[in-house]
Amino acid sequence: MNPKISVITTVYNCEDYIAQSVKSILNQTFRDFEYIIVNDGSKDNTLAIVSKLAEEDDRIRVFDNGVNLGRVVSLNKALDNSTGEYIALQDADDISFPQRLEKQFKFLDENSDYVLAGANIIVIDEFENFISRPNRPIENSDAKFSLLFRCTFANPSIIFRKKVLTENNIRYEDNFNHAEDYRIITHISKFGKVYNIEQPLIKYRKHGSNNSTVNQDIVKSGTVQIVKENLTKMGFKVNEEQVIRIRDLISSRGINSEYIYEDISLIFKTIKLFREKNNTGKNNEILLTIRRMMKWLGKKNILTKPEFLKLYISLKIYYIKESLMSGN
Repeated sequence: MNPKISVITTVYNCEDYIAQSVKSILNQTFRDFEYIIVNDGSKDNTLAIVSKLAEEDDRIRVFDNGVNLGRVVSLNKALDNSTGEYIALQDADDISFPQRLEKQFKFLDENSDYVLAGANIIVIDEFENFISRPNRPIENSDAKFSLLFRCTFANPSIIFRKKVLTENNIRYEDNFNHAEDYRIITHISKFGKVYNIEQPLIKYRKHGSNNSTVNQDIVKSGTVQIVKENLTKMGFKVNEEQVIRIRDLISSRGINSEYIYEDISLIFKTIKLFREKNNTGKNNEILLTIRRMMKWLGKKNILTKPEFLKLYISLKIYYIKESLMSGN
């Protein structure tokens, strides 16, 4: 009989953290899982460590690429060899809390209209010292709005229904290398509801060798393409430069004053169109974004430029209406 969950981890030169990461899965309160580990041509002792762990626990299945083929190839290899009803991600340097799988399985098992669940995380450094505890959008509508502009799920925290991939021919994609998580989450979210469990279930280790740090420019390029495609499918004509500016605004990385009116106008149009298609009660992410947009316009611009004042008033009215909507 197949296990309920297939946990998958791809590894490359992770000898410092891999044993602790694997053991955090083996020590889960939920026991009905297999653990697929794909070694992507590690040059250190990673393969020896996971092979020894596999000898001690028959739920672990180790696959070795022999040479470094990349994360996307390794992830698809893990998917191809998985037999579980659900797929859970675990990164080689992160730590899952003992009740992670139990809580996530229970949520999806009891909510058949949901296809994917993530969780909040605690960010730690290489020595396990606390760095931060970021809060992510919880409800479906909030999360899907955020997904238009950024990956609002912590990839090593997600679990999803495998049948969504098999029934819709969804795979990790090479042309979105290092942004493959955002891409596949975006695809999965089209086939049902998504959710972030509010309780932190993962310790996410942040260090100089993180994939998102080492490959920052590639991650940014892939992410920009995903956001551009999201907005294009909604009917908006955007270029990469505008997408970068909008993502900078949404992520609080800076304001380009030359284009601020144009960029806020586009975000506002996106909000209204999203609302037409997803009229599901109060959306806290939209409320937060509108509040920030009213500040981005700038007091001086509002007082001296009629078009800025008109946009500000429209945002204010929309914000009031949005605030009066009933909750999800």
